[in-house]
Amino acid sequence: MKRPVHFIVLDTETGGLDPLTQSLLSVGLVDWTGERALEFLVKEPEIVTVPESMKVNHIDLEKLKAEGLTPVQACERLEQYVEDCSRAAGEQVMLVGHNVAFDIAFLRRIHKIANYPFSQVFSHRTVDTHTLLWALVQRGKLPPEVMSSDAAFAHFGLMPPEALRHTALGDAWATRDLLLKLLEMV
Repeated sequence: MKRPVHFIVLDTETGGLDPLTQSLLSVGLVDWTGERALEFLVKEPEIVTVPESMKVNHIDLEKLKAEGLTPVQACERLEQYVEDCSRAAGEQVMLVGHNVAFDIAFLRRIHKIANYPFSQVFSHRTVDTHTLLWALVQRGKLPPEVMSSDAAFAHFGLMPPEALRHTALGDAWATRDLLLKLLEMV
């Protein structure tokens, strides 16, 4: 299958659901070839979380404070990863994710905190696996129960091992595999 645009699958783990007030905690990225993967913790100047999110992501805040990248370091690491992927592909890089707007909102948050330009790092175009699932459900090609990432991963037999579920990298890998399955169906 020819892919005219190189893509990178993104997943984040966050301190909550609101990118205006809650922290980005970790970032996971996998390129479509599966040759390059990256995960890192992000240490914002003030780490804001809610208990519900911490129960899901299981991030150790002490480890995050000790090993996390500062916002500037996180932006630089992201940019280097994207450059490495796009140089290897010789193509423009587009972000993909399950409800990818959520993850991008948190990336924009960290770029704003770092005073680092976001638009120079990624294409303005994205692909959302949730939207692809919705379209396939509407066409009768998938059952309506597959709309959540958990349900979609289970439906296609892509569930990451329990130790990696709700980690940024584990979910990015599973979303990459989900995207490839969905592209076969489109």
